[in-house]
Amino acid sequence: MNPSDHVDVDSLAELKDIMEDEFDILIDTFIADSEAKIASMAEIIAASDAEELRKVAHSIKGSSSNVCAAQFSELARQLEHMGKEGTTDGAAEIFENLKQEFTCVVATLKNHI
Repeated sequence: MNPSDHVDVDSLAELKDIMEDEFDILIDTFIADSEAKIASMAEIIAASDAEELRKVAHSIKGSSSNVCAAQFSELARQLEHMGKEGTTDGAAEIFENLKQEFTCVVATLKNHI
């Protein structure tokens, strides 16, 4: 696994320099919050709740962008768009990719704390 495939490590390093002691808190909060949102997203997709999918995916999109995880953010954007369109058709496949990407993002972030 190449970390730069999942997180912009140069931007992450700059963020760490800027945030100093608060960086670890940001990463820990991001991971915990994302885990909870991913768990709820599984239920949302199973219930075919497009509006709730939009809301949760929007939140994940923003927070993942904050930690320089562009691909994770893009997958969340795709799910958000589906929700905006009022559908969850095909969301399960994107969701599986999102979960896999999250695993890679977490591993990369933990290596930079």
